[in-house]
Amino acid sequence: MYLNKLPALVALPLMAFLIALISGMPLREIASNVISDGAVRLSVPIVTVMIGSMLSQFVSNSKIAESMIKKIAEYSGDNPIVATLVSVAAVSVLFSVLGGLGSVIMVASIALPIMLSIGLSRITAASIFLMALGLGGIFNLTNWQLYITVLGLSQKDMIKFAVPLSVVFAVTIVVFLLVEMRLKGLSKGWDIKSEDTNPKNISFFAMLTPIIPIVIVFGFTAYNILFKPSNPFEFPIIAAMLVGLAWGYVFTFDKDKSLNILVKSVVEGIGSVGPAVAIIMGIGMLLNSVSHPAVFEKLLPLISRIIPDNPIKFVLAFSVLSPLTLYRGPLNIWGMGAGLVGIILSSKMLTPFAIMVALMSVGQIQGVCDPTNTHNVWIANYLDLNTQDILKNTIPYMWIVAALGLIIGAVIAFQ
Repeated sequence: MYLNKLPALVALPLMAFLIALISGMPLREIASNVISDGAVRLSVPIVTVMIGSMLSQFVSNSKIAESMIKKIAEYSGDNPIVATLVSVAAVSVLFSVLGGLGSVIMVASIALPIMLSIGLSRITAASIFLMALGLGGIFNLTNWQLYITVLGLSQKDMIKFAVPLSVVFAVTIVVFLLVEMRLKGLSKGWDIKSEDTNPKNISFFAMLTPIIPIVIVFGFTAYNILFKPSNPFEFPIIAAMLVGLAWGYVFTFDKDKSLNILVKSVVEGIGSVGPAVAIIMGIGMLLNSVSHPAVFEKLLPLISRIIPDNPIKFVLAFSVLSPLTLYRGPLNIWGMGAGLVGIILSSKMLTPFAIMVALMSVGQIQGVCDPTNTHNVWIANYLDLNTQDILKNTIPYMWIVAALGLIIGAVIAFQ
């Protein structure tokens, strides 16, 4: 995977099979427990990815995302810093729902020219866009569902860490922008001219579509915290996404086109997540493989010597090792990290919340900096940059985000 010779969707099930085989697990058990049961272990995240992709495609096909970006560019004023930060906010909101390279291309094709017209350098615009994408990903409910299912966490657990992490990330983006503008300056004056700022007369209520699922999930969690009902209810993420899809359909309704757009979004949404579904199936196989007694008993002595058992060691260890999340490495839950999660979870040496804190914190480096991300490659090509230049420009800041996230998370997890 590091050498880009083997894709993760092949590497993960292959690892699951080989680890089980080397441990001495019978082939019959590998076929049933690791391969068959593992493939469906994460069925809820798989369905969540599909529903989330449908919503993502609808936001794109109905021109909601395009309208949001252009509307914000129109009304954000003539201050380049304010305009950039407002654009960052818009991109972040969109990517709390959107996912996949197609969505990145669609939004970036609108947002990047706006940032360049503000006067940002190409490397600054690329870095800012990727940071905005990463900030939105903190609240992406599809990502949440993977953590919730694998680690047995609640939505309250996710919110408890996602909110302070997002604040740290947002402040870092502001600092990054100010430093970049001071070092590189603006290449030209602020000048955006767009006659078609709202291409399909998208209403304000339609533009709320991307945040509707988040508002619902946060709203029910806030109600449970404030009023402490005897029978608290966490609104299911899949249902919240479907409500968001229905909301968007109602507020973009056109009797001649809406049903076709909805059907197209459903079909394209399911079709576009094939690689993601394959990776999640591979993660399930790897989790079943490493959590099997035949494997776990052999790996536990090694793992027990390196897993930090107090908050200081926790912060230091994961801060230093955080670049191992790159190239789908051992700290990336969407890669080799899936196996590490299974072992640590079975060992009970860290709580599920602490595991989530570690992987979610260091994962911010991967989401923004990793040269092998398809969206990094596309943005680099679009702006005639090198992915390594983006890595060098962003990793100092993202390393700080990861470290501060680990500190905040350790305070919560080890109290």
